[in-house]
Amino acid sequence: MPIKVNHTEISDDDVFQEMQHQTDASNVEEVIFKAAQALVVQQLLLQAVGVKKSATNEEEKINQLLTDNVIIPTASVESCERYYDNNKIKFLDKERGETLPFEMVEAHIKEYLQNQSTTSSINEYIKMLAAEANI
Repeated sequence: MPIKVNHTEISDDDVFQEMQHQTDASNVEEVIFKAAQALVVQQLLLQAVGVKKSATNEEEKINQLLTDNVIIPTASVESCERYYDNNKIKFLDKERGETLPFEMVEAHIKEYLQNQSTTSSINEYIKMLAAEANI
């Protein structure tokens, strides 16, 4: 059954072609759902930038859209320390049985928190696009 996003149809064939990219699903139903979801998100983003699928610069335009509309806070030293203090078991040196010092893992924590923040912010933006769309 085709899916429509603001009068643009996503066909069953489109979903079946996308299924090959959904390698983290545990069963066929989940593969189909994730493929359809990915195509809906793609269509929402394409419509937000005003380009058709397979446009030569679609990825560049989508990246610019996200840059312009998604605010991603930078992880502070305090938030990194808080994460470290609350997750010390993750920073255990298994050979020595000691927790690695904060200074040694701070950059990794900052990168992790930044990635989490980026993912969360993009998901919220996509939810906003979906709420405004006719799906």
